[in-house]
Formats: sequence, structure tokens, C-alpha cells
Amino acid sequence: MPIPGFLQELRRHHVFRVAATYAVVGWLVIQVVAVIFPLLQFPSWLARVIVVLVLAGFPLALVLAWAFQTPRDERHVSANMRRRSLRIGFTLGVVGVLVALLGGAVWWNFGPIEHTLRDAQADSAEALPPPQPLGPDSIAVLPLAMQGGGADGNYLGKGISEELLNALSRIPDLEVIGRTSSFRFADSNLGAREIGQQLGVRNLLSGVVQRSGNELRIDMELDDTVTGEKLWSNQYDEKMGNLFALEDRISDAVVKALQVKLGSIDAGKLVPAGTADPEAHDLYLQGARLSWHTDEAGLEQALVVFEQAIAIDPNYAAAWAGMARAYVYLADVYRAPSSILPAMRGAAEKSVELNPDLAEGHLQLGYIAMSYDLDFAKAKRELELALKLRPSLAEAHALLGFYLLRVDRNPDAARRQLHVAEKLDPLNPWFPRWEAYAAIAQGDEAAAMKLALRVNRLDPHFAYNGDAVAMVDGAFGRWQACVDRYTRQRAKPSLDSPQFAVCQAHAGEAGQARATLEKLLADARHRYVDRTYVAAIYAALGDKGDAMAQLEQGYRDRSAHINSIWMNAWYRPLHGDPRFEALVARIRAGEQPPASDSNAPPAPESGST
Repeated sequence: MPIPGFLQELRRHHVFRVAATYAVVGWLVIQVVAVIFPLLQFPSWLARVIVVLVLAGFPLALVLAWAFQTPRDERHVSANMRRRSLRIGFTLGVVGVLVALLGGAVWWNFGPIEHTLRDAQADSAEALPPPQPLGPDSIAVLPLAMQGGGADGNYLGKGISEELLNALSRIPDLEVIGRTSSFRFADSNLGAREIGQQLGVRNLLSGVVQRSGNELRIDMELDDTVTGEKLWSNQYDEKMGNLFALEDRISDAVVKALQVKLGSIDAGKLVPAGTADPEAHDLYLQGARLSWHTDEAGLEQALVVFEQAIAIDPNYAAAWAGMARAYVYLADVYRAPSSILPAMRGAAEKSVELNPDLAEGHLQLGYIAMSYDLDFAKAKRELELALKLRPSLAEAHALLGFYLLRVDRNPDAARRQLHVAEKLDPLNPWFPRWEAYAAIAQGDEAAAMKLALRVNRLDPHFAYNGDAVAMVDGAFGRWQACVDRYTRQRAKPSLDSPQFAVCQAHAGEAGQARATLEKLLADARHRYVDRTYVAAIYAALGDKGDAMAQLEQGYRDRSAHINSIWMNAWYRPLHGDPRFEALVARIRAGEQPPASDSNAPPAPESGST
């Protein structure tokens, strides 16, 4: 009997048919795992087991097809034919194993499996591990509930709580949870123990405020979150004009109940009187609530209200600091920083001039010096002074960490500072996001991804500069995974974020990336667009000349992102380009860009009152 060729024998034994059928069925199984398992919150090990079984079954299916799909004319064969058949069966097994390994590698890096397992990881972290417990001398200040004031009227309850939090965070031996985390529990029905566990804090200060015209009634309570014991409570009746003195009495009572030492702070002066005018104080509290917003209208309204407070009392340092904060939040997102820098810087300087002991003024001045003025020595000095004045100011720890990363290029020290910030403000998604930048600079992919997943768990809608997980994917060159993060997982890009387009360009989807680029350029004709974003897309598309032109424009606009281009993965295609290296050198030297032609709001005169 003639011996058929190898491929002909495979066809006669239906091996190709079995391989194709198995590949289709296996692909369908993997798709089900990729799509359904995250929705049903199945554990990650089950997804791994199923994928491994599907891949391992492929070589077995080939061998079984060869062994059992025997043509009728080969039922009685010679010993040589049997030996040849065994060799072919062995060869099929080896080929099947290699194909399975190759298929597994491809699916792991480019298919839904990676995302399935990552999402399973995220699902397993749905119940976030409790924050690292703080010591017994730790406290969280919840926003005071406003009785009969409505949602708009609660600026008073939140404002009083924020001023109490600011006062207590001045005490060196007392760890105070940050505003973002504490204020998450506004109107919460959780008890003190549950809130204490989520914040990792020992003591909880809460209360209710009632207002009738100029009359205030405030009920305060201090609870031990471990034992459930009520450590202290009191009711206060006071006039709005004496609110600062009342806040100081409450702070002093808390200090005595916790038996913490004040250090160099004078007793009875934890809450300095920012203004003698109750109307200015009331306006400030309204502006403070608005200044924490991230929408343009809210920030613009905050500036209006702060200006009203300052018109009544030009020496109100906290109002000037609040104005600086509102300008900082407007910059880069809604306004070219160069167009508002004089007003922004002037407000922060005025705050520091009027009250050198106000940490908020130094905090804003330090950030402005680092991000916009490129005055790095001043930035570090101001941030360290803010921490000296308020040791529990989580934002100051975080911004100092950002300084250590961006300016000193010391990711190890940066992560230590950011870890302190996360400990003091454990539910704030900004700080793990910033620490992820430092982990990327260290090349620590596992830590960066863990931090990115934590960001998404803290706030699934947090997408400043793009999705955190996609950011880590791109930073380590997994561009297709970044694209899939948006298309398959439906991650939400932030306004004008180039991240998706950058990933598309690197993944070979240049047409889609250019469409985003054209939209940004069109938008830039009638509103502010951060040109460092545009430069990132040009760089990903290989247009180095246009990328550098956009970076130079971003430098002139004073974009806050300009002093981090050296470490951002978006600009790696420009590394080694003499123009890029020269720009980085100018930034590191603190060289000021050419003056902007934009119409900037006038800065306040340093001597005005």
C-alpha cells in the first residue's frame, strides 16, 4: 500500500477539522471567561484554571484525532506503519503544545485574558483592606450635619468642620484624617466603629449645627471608635460673630479629652480669628465649599464669593488663600496658567503676607512655585513650612512627595511622603495615583498596578489625565492593553485626555489617534487646551517636530505638566532628541519662558489692605 504524504495523512485522519473545531470552541470559551466572569465576580483562580485547561486540551485533541479518526483502509497495517503512526502522533502532540503556548502568550498580552484576570484582581479587592491603623492620638472630623438648613445651607456645617480639622491638624502629636476622607461620610448612617475602621482612626468628632439668623446652636460629640465609648459631648449656644471663639473652645475641649500635648501652640489659640466681620466669615465659608468643586462654574463662583469677602475685610488671609486655591483648580483645565498666574500667585503671596502662620497660604504658594514659576527652591521651602505649621496636612505631604519625584527625581523619597499622605487621607484617590507615578519611575510595575487598581476602587469615575490602569499599561509598553482598557472595559477618558489616542497611535491605530488630535486642535481655537497633551499624540505618531512645537507652547503657557515630561511615558519617543533634552534642561534650571500675550487678571498689590 503506498504511503501517503504527511499533510495528506492529517487530512485523512480529520486532524485539521478537529483542530479548527477545537480552536473555535476554545476561543468562545475564553471569550465567555473574559466577559462574564468579571460581571459575576468569580475568583481569579477559576479564570486561570479554565484558560489553562482550554490551552492544555489542544495538543490532546490533536493526538486523539490522529489515534481514533483512522480511515477504514488503514485498519490492518504493518508494524512499520504503526511505528510511523506513533511518530506522527508524537509530533502532533509537540506541535500542539507549542501552538498552545504561543496562543497563551498572545492571549495573555493582547487578548481579554489579561484584562479578565486583572479585573478579577480588582473584584477581589472590592472590599479594600482597612487603612493602616493610626495611633490612639488620632481623630477624624466629620462634616457637621445642618439641621433645617437644606443642601445649600450646609456650607456652614462643612465650613465649621473644616476649620476645626485645620486647627486640630496643627497639633504635632495628633494625627488628623484629611478632609477628602472625612467628608465622604457626610450624612452617613454608619456608626462610629464602622467609620473608624474604614478610616483607620481611633477617635471621631461629629455634631449638628442649627442656625436662626445670627444665632447658632451646635451639639458636639467625641467617640472612641474602638470601644464605642462617648469621650465627651457638649452643646453650645453662640452668635455667628463669635464663631471663631466657639471653634477654639471646641478644639480645646477635644484636646483635653484626648489628653494630647499642644507643643509650642498657645492654649486658647488653636483657631485664630481670621476676621472680625461675621459677614466676611460667612462669605468665606461659602467660597470654601465652592473652591473644592472641580467644575468651571463652581470655581468661578468661588472667586466671586472670595472677592466679596475680601471687599469687606481686605486683611482676611484665609480668603486670599481660598482664592489662590480656586485659581489653581482653574489652571490647566479651564484656563491657560499664564493668563491667571499673576492673580494666582498674588493671592497666595497676599495670604502669606497677612498671616505667616496660615499653612494653606504656604501650601498654595509652594505648589504655584513648583508647577508654574519653576522656582524650585521656593517651592520646597514653602511646602516644608506648610508641613511645619500643620504636620497632619496630607496635601502638603503629597505635594512634597510630588516635588521629590518631579524636581529631585527621587522616587523612593517621594513614595515615603506619599505613603504618609495616603495614611492621613486614606480615601483620597489622588495620592495613590501620584504614588503610581513614582512606582513607574522606579520600574516597579507590580506596585504601580496595585496603586492604579486602588485608585479605581476608591473612585471608579476618577480619570484625571486618563484611566489609572491604562496609564500603567502604557508606561510599561502594553499599548494594546491600554486601548482594550477603554474599548472593552469602557474606562472613561477625562476631558481632552490624550491617553487613549497615545495608546491607539502606539498600537497601530493611527487614524483614530489623528482624529482625536484634530479635535483637540479644533477645540484649541476657541478655548484653552493643554498643549502638552497635543504634543503627546504627535510624539506617539512619530511627528517629533510638531510634538516639540506643542511642548514649547505648553512651556510658554506655563502648563503644570511641563516639569514632568522627563518621566512621562508619553514623551519617550522624544528622548535623545536634542530639542527635547534642551527643553528639559531649561525647565530643570528654572528658566522662565517668554512672557505670555494673554490678558491676565491683575495681581493684588502687596501693600494694599
